[in-house]
Amino acid sequence: MTQKKLLLVSSNEKNLDRLSNILIKANCDVQTAESKEQALLISDQFTPDLVLLDNTYYNDDGSDLTQGLFESGTLFLFICQHEIEKISLTSNNPDKLLDLLPDINITLKWATDIRRLKETEQRYSKAIQTGRVVDVVIGILMERHNLQRESAFELLRQRARSERVQLRILAQEILDAEEKINAIRPK
Repeated sequence: MTQKKLLLVSSNEKNLDRLSNILIKANCDVQTAESKEQALLISDQFTPDLVLLDNTYYNDDGSDLTQGLFESGTLFLFICQHEIEKISLTSNNPDKLLDLLPDINITLKWATDIRRLKETEQRYSKAIQTGRVVDVVIGILMERHNLQRESAFELLRQRARSERVQLRILAQEILDAEEKINAIRPK
């Protein structure tokens, strides 16, 4: 299992230290922040899998922080200070540690699933965009050379191979050149 990256945010330094030590014992890579400004800065640099916020940020003061985390796609979870103190006091008892960790583990699994879905979406979007560019260039070749679709695709593919360039890159270059040519008009 890969080490999970967690950012703990609390204005209570004692709780930060307690929870940080517990999570480090649970094999997590932990960073801490004592203010929302510090949390946003660390979040940008550290890119945590999950941000744990004490519930004092569940108000207007924390809205900038939660909005910033939301916009960056970073998952966050509010955790009650009372629970931190209770678990911290019994942190020598592994059973009490597990009482806290299931919520964190479930949220981390969601974060992993969301990250995978975003990566898949990006790949599909890129594939769709690539397909569109290639299709447009095939259409141009069909029109210019009076070819069938398969013949135009094969012509484009052969050209890409001879130039040792990816099909989509060649198609984009052709499309860019076509747009430039079409933009030149006599007055």
